[in-house]
Amino acid sequence: MKAEGRNLIITADDFGLSPGLNAAVALAHRFGLLTSASLMVTGPAWDHAVALARELPDLCLGVHLTLIQGRAVLSPRAVPHLVDAGGNFPNAPIKTGWRYYCQPQLLFEIRRELAAQIEAALKAGLRLWHLNSHLNLHLHPRIFPLVVELAREYGIPAVRLPREDWLTTLILAPDAPLSKAAQGLIFAWLTKKARRLVQAAGLLSNDHFFGLTHDGRLSEEHLLKLLPRLKPGLTEICCHPALYPDPELLRWAPRYQRQAELAALTSPRLKAMITAGGLHLTDFKSLLPTHCSLLTV
Repeated sequence: MKAEGRNLIITADDFGLSPGLNAAVALAHRFGLLTSASLMVTGPAWDHAVALARELPDLCLGVHLTLIQGRAVLSPRAVPHLVDAGGNFPNAPIKTGWRYYCQPQLLFEIRRELAAQIEAALKAGLRLWHLNSHLNLHLHPRIFPLVVELAREYGIPAVRLPREDWLTTLILAPDAPLSKAAQGLIFAWLTKKARRLVQAAGLLSNDHFFGLTHDGRLSEEHLLKLLPRLKPGLTEICCHPALYPDPELLRWAPRYQRQAELAALTSPRLKAMITAGGLHLTDFKSLLPTHCSLLTV
């Protein structure tokens, strides 16, 4: 979506993964800069996330579709080629991505499972406004067309496109340059095709994204340097805050600086910079009327 001015969505992913993360989402939304959250419907703290979401009517919710490093909604009998006997997806991203690409016969089970995850959130009585995925696997060339189909089928108006200006990130955080460049270039290529599908389907998406190559380390210091560099249009910043690093969070991402991200999301300095810098904090729900009017012009 191309929009006048500089619009900013700040999203917390993995909502439902742990009580410490869930509490940080609620805190950052009530008293900070967080506008959106992505629900992990099979997370160990899913019920807690739903209870908090019902108390936060202004929090823009979406589904954090999961096909890796997590559990399926459906039983192993329903998706026998996707999960092990305990209902768990594989943990290795590259190996799993290649398997999903080289075995198109898996797409039926993938679509069935993704639909079940969306339906689980809807059955909880939650209104859904956007779709993204764990490890951004929804950008997978085989999977993204299914995600677009499901967004239209379930009336979900927006999909995340994680194309990051990795050169800007590298200037601000010059560690691991080869990894950041490779990841940035791969997702730029994937997003180019995905954007065409999103536009053809009449869905809403972000223009810019941060939180891909410097994930889990969006501290106050980093964001104070990043925000003045944001370009016109709609930027989404993805974060992973938590009150404390509980075992479930340490299991999956031990290097994430979750408490630093929470401090950033509740920072008065960042709030003042956003106001003074002409940035507009928003979410996909709030932008939907503008998007619809643009489509009818």
